[in-house]
Amino acid sequence: MEYKDDMRRLIDIVKKLSFEAPLEQTLDDLKTLSTATHDLTDRIEMRVRKSLQPADKPKSKKPKKAKQLKVRPFPWVTPPPSPPQKALPTANPVAASAISAGDYERIRQDFTSKQNALAPIKPSPPLAN
Repeated sequence: MEYKDDMRRLIDIVKKLSFEAPLEQTLDDLKTLSTATHDLTDRIEMRVRKSLQPADKPKSKKPKKAKQLKVRPFPWVTPPPSPPQKALPTANPVAASAISAGDYERIRQDFTSKQNALAPIKPSPPLAN
């Protein structure tokens, strides 16, 4: 009963000081109280868990190994034949292609021909009269 009263007094003191003490001290007190409450909760939870578990039995010297059963195949049962797998139809057939040197050459020629088409017109020499 004494601990319960001490805890309540401590909570009342922290509440009272929260209005009067500087904010930094109030936050520090709150953290301390929160940590103490968390520790107390953990201890009580551990006691409850231990009280719910039966007492540990002494361990035997050798752990028992599970017996392995030998599985014998059934000679009169044969697995069904697996159906042959067919290729799935696709809307767009997959075609792998690589860029070759000829592709680069065609792109270069196309670019230079377009560039030449946009070149300014060279003036021609005047006609002789």
